[in-house]
Amino acid sequence: MRLQLFTYFGFAALTLGLAPACAGGQTGDLSGEHGEGNETGNSSGCEEHKEKLASFDTVTDSGTAEEVMAYAEKSFDSPLTWKEPGQGQAWSAGPESGAGALHIEVTRGANAYRLTYSAPPGNGSGAETAAVGLLCPPPQLGVEVHVNVTTEGGALAESYDTLLRTSAPGVATMSVPLDLTKVQGSLAVSSSNPRAKLVQVGLDATFMAEGTSGSIQGIEQTELGSGPSGAISAAPALLAVWPDSAACQSLFRDGGGLGMSVEQSALGVSGADTLADVAADEDITWLDGSPSGLTLSIVSTGDGCFRVSPLPAEAGGGAGVTYPVTIAVKSEDGRLDGTYPGSVVASGIGSARTVTASAYLDLSVDDVAESGFSDVVVPDGSDGLRLTIESKLEGGVASGSVQLISFENPPCLTNPEPPMSTPGGGMSTPGCSGQERTRLEAASW
Repeated sequence: MRLQLFTYFGFAALTLGLAPACAGGQTGDLSGEHGEGNETGNSSGCEEHKEKLASFDTVTDSGTAEEVMAYAEKSFDSPLTWKEPGQGQAWSAGPESGAGALHIEVTRGANAYRLTYSAPPGNGSGAETAAVGLLCPPPQLGVEVHVNVTTEGGALAESYDTLLRTSAPGVATMSVPLDLTKVQGSLAVSSSNPRAKLVQVGLDATFMAEGTSGSIQGIEQTELGSGPSGAISAAPALLAVWPDSAACQSLFRDGGGLGMSVEQSALGVSGADTLADVAADEDITWLDGSPSGLTLSIVSTGDGCFRVSPLPAEAGGGAGVTYPVTIAVKSEDGRLDGTYPGSVVASGIGSARTVTASAYLDLSVDDVAESGFSDVVVPDGSDGLRLTIESKLEGGVASGSVQLISFENPPCLTNPEPPMSTPGGGMSTPGCSGQERTRLEAASW
């Protein structure tokens, strides 16, 4: 039987359904009152190593457990939104629906741990081949806690022991499985399709001094056909999200994350300072060799969204904040003068901090003036234009670029030829050369 993945979020969203395991072997069992906190394993394939710390004041690269408790050991109240199933999905959840309220209470446990991860050793069975390119979680600090989770309408009334984990100051996360057959609240999930079911359901939560954000999600697995020709489709199922802030709704399809104004600090830096980090005043050289000066200024257009991605840091995961902005770019020679909607994304701390401002604009050939460039000659036969702007601060080093390209789609893309018969039966589609691109103007710093 084949496995097919059908998703409107894409692969990253499907990964959210696997987050409890990929985040590094979370402890705990959200299935009622569970006092022992069982390990759930680590399906990322990495081995977790625990080193018990002498006390909550023991210093690690991720801070101390006492520092984590300073912002996480308290009661959190948040608005909660129960989501509707996506198009074509068969699951439904009750008895709560729409807007609700969530209460989480966190109290410390007895121990804290230094957590590290490594690829599993080879055993001669071929596992070492599968481990090639394996991305393990970064070193973390784990703190034992007892957590109560309740909702206003009674869908959740859970109590369990788990680990809070942190790899960045001021941000702690937990991820626990949610066994729908053992919840102590009244949450019930049904399906209108007898061949569909929810699997890998879990609850993910992020805790900061500013509040909490999180979601309840899983994967809807559907059997299609039977026997050798049968298949299993899998699509992400988002049951609930909190606080479902307007800022996060406007930036991310699932609405997950915590809304933050530019005056608030995220990852130790205020939003205003983050935007200032990627403003630029640089000397540049255009494609034709002409020198000029260029200024790039950034203005916030609304609250940002702080969220923690379950993906490894190497794949763009971890804690980060995204701000909606307008980016104004002007050259001293008058060749470029424009303002564009964009975003600023910040992640990491200290020497690992990265901030990127970017804007992308697709235009028709007739709208070349909207690119902000003057005296640009667009080649005959062009099908469209694309403007890209980026300003980046990484490891304390600033860089950036601006580029306007034209592109021409070959006939095989705009009017694809029908499949051709092949010797021995079957059909094949003729090859296609792809899009032709021409740089019209560009500069970097």
